Amino acid sequence: MERLLSSCFVAMLVIALALALCLRNPVRLRGSELFRSYQCLMISLETSSWPSIEDQHFIVKYKRGDEASAQMVLKEAERVYQPLSAYFGYMPDKSVPILIYPDRVSLNRIFGWGSDESAMGVYWAGVIRVLSPRAWMEDPPVNQQQQIFQAQGPVAHEYVHLLVDYKTGGNYPRWLTEGLAQYGEEMVAGGEPPDRERIAVTVATIKQLDGRFDDPVWQDYSYAVAKDLVSSLIERYGPERIRNLLDALGSGQPMDKAFAKTYGITLDEYIRSYNGSQC
Repeated sequence: MERLLSSCFVAMLVIALALALCLRNPVRLRGSELFRSYQCLMISLETSSWPSIEDQHFIVKYKRGDEASAQMVLKEAERVYQPLSAYFGYMPDKSVPILIYPDRVSLNRIFGWGSDESAMGVYWAGVIRVLSPRAWMEDPPVNQQQQIFQAQGPVAHEYVHLLVDYKTGGNYPRWLTEGLAQYGEEMVAGGEPPDRERIAVTVATIKQLDGRFDDPVWQDYSYAVAKDLVSSLIERYGPERIRNLLDALGSGQPMDKAFAKTYGITLDEYIRSYNGSQC
């Protein structure tokens, strides 16, 4: 009971301090940042008994007996930190928490997912959660495990989600963050980047696309289109425009305005041009 009261008191104190900062600087600290701060605090309290390891930019928490996985995850996180942070123009100002779950059941339970959900990693509210490599690697030789995790693991993908979230203050559409996450993970995969796959079906509307990511029927298609939309943007206009777009979103501009300011065309015009290139 005392521990619960103490946790609640600390949480309330953080909220009060964040609200005070928000009143002093409402642009710098928006609601999403307040929510992330609260969630990170609660996660820290909830996992206070978990073992942890850390390096310069990340702290990895794991269940006892899974230290080898924690070392693997930390090494990969530190590997991708510099290239991805530089590419997207954002360096986190504190250690990024990564939590490792021993099996899919324990990871899915956090989000109320059923057994049919097969995610290997999730970013949400300032925290990266990943499935332990032991749960999906098929006992490869020890000297190959890091390479396999580098090529197939979820760390880079989820870290890009974190960068986009922080840089924009949570002001971004689903297609953009999913496309950037896939682009970023391929960029640092370590091998030859795969050829860009063209998507034969046109995009009706961005709103329609954003509403299909969690639909099992449309999920694969939605992720593929998001990846191709982002790849096309970068091919046409260069990576610096992506950083400019994220900055505009971070200033609080709605997506349509931020896109037009960054690219000189409206988002609808870009979609029509994209659809035309598919023919």
